[in-house]
Amino acid sequence: MNAAQSAGLDFRHWSGASPEKYVIETMGSGAAFLDYDNDGWLDIYLVNGGEVPGHPAPMPIRHALYRNRGDGTFQDVTSAAGVAGNGHYGMGVAAADYDGDGNTDLFITAFGRNLLYHNRGDGTFADETERAGLAGGAWSSSAAFLDYDRDGDLDLFVARYVDFDFPRNRVCGDTARAIRAYCHPDVYDGLTSLLYRNNGDRTFTDVSQPSGIAAHVGKGLGVVAADFDLDGWIDIYVANDSVRNFLFRNRRDGTFEDVGTAVGVAFDENGRPQAGMGTAAADYDGDGRLDLLVTNLDLEYNNLYRNAGDFFVDVAYAAGIGAPSLPYVGWGAGFLDFDNDADLDILVVNGHVIDNVELLRPQSRYPQPKLLFENVGGVPRCRSHAR
Repeated sequence: MNAAQSAGLDFRHWSGASPEKYVIETMGSGAAFLDYDNDGWLDIYLVNGGEVPGHPAPMPIRHALYRNRGDGTFQDVTSAAGVAGNGHYGMGVAAADYDGDGNTDLFITAFGRNLLYHNRGDGTFADETERAGLAGGAWSSSAAFLDYDRDGDLDLFVARYVDFDFPRNRVCGDTARAIRAYCHPDVYDGLTSLLYRNNGDRTFTDVSQPSGIAAHVGKGLGVVAADFDLDGWIDIYVANDSVRNFLFRNRRDGTFEDVGTAVGVAFDENGRPQAGMGTAAADYDGDGRLDLLVTNLDLEYNNLYRNAGDFFVDVAYAAGIGAPSLPYVGWGAGFLDFDNDADLDILVVNGHVIDNVELLRPQSRYPQPKLLFENVGGVPRCRSHAR
């Protein structure tokens, strides 16, 4: 049952959808659970989109913070907390206590200027983006806090998407039938990701170049930071749209190397790049190693990379999640135990990127159901439940 309205979650996302079909309009925005006021209840932060040229929104566009009242309902405290946003088109969000003061802070990625909200601990936040050196630029999509250098404070990785701006918008679709549609990311150049080292004084240093991260151009949408090789150092996985995915292995000296191709998580089982959207990591088979889930475009399939130690094996079809995902465009993905049987199931949120896809491909639909996969017996075999 969808309890959003009864719980007081009246948020509406604004994409700025326009006849110009700016590719930025195809993106939904991120969300985060966090206990911002340290009362023991998880609150919710929702990122909004933004306006596009020539098409003003009918209402103010703002991000939203909802405080958990502890009784199943939420209170909109956005204005009081000072976290409505900076006017840039929002994308993703990462929540963590980056300065170690016991309060959870917020980092919001955007098309344009990123945003760091420092939690003051009194129910309000301060915009410390410029002070911290985290404004970034271009099109940032997702972010993850991690302690990559094991110095005890949280650093920040920011995935970036494609080199797009409004004046250089491209015209795509079926020109013979005068049907305009959103462009495929193949028509845009990719961007490098960003890595920021935490200086321990609420400022960060951009170490993208010396760390080796800037040597790799991608079209990043999803990111997860975890120790995939069990060496005690955090690695970084990036799901890229239409180009190979990256697995940045931590070399333990402040630098990273991309081993995605070598260990089998850069391509599908046939060696082809896919349109990576969302990603999640968990030990779904209980062998002590973190596996990877990646969602992709329709007519592809979602990957389930089982961690075999020195390499990964794409077991999506064997596990039962490959074929059911083919008709859908996968976005957010996560592991969860929805049936409380002590093993991890999979939830994938779907929806096409092209809002008039029915005109181009009558068999496709813009609204698409979510997919819930049940882990059966703790082995890689799943049943799918579309909702």
